[in-house]
Amino acid sequence: MIAVIHRGQKFKETMEAFQQKRVEFIAQEIRNFDAETLYVFLEWIRGNGHKLDRITGMAV
Repeated sequence: MIAVIHRGQKFKETMEAFQQKRVEFIAQEIRNFDAETLYVFLEWIRGNGHKLDRITGMAV
């Protein structure tokens, strides 16, 4: 992913739009995980002391 950051008049809006696109990209990648990869990913998140606030629509 290539990003160009501008600090112009609409900096905040531009950054919010970029973050939204980034989240959409990551979510799509996670949706493509097979069951084993998804399990390892979730264990990695837990192992690092992080948590997911909400998981919806997941069936493994």
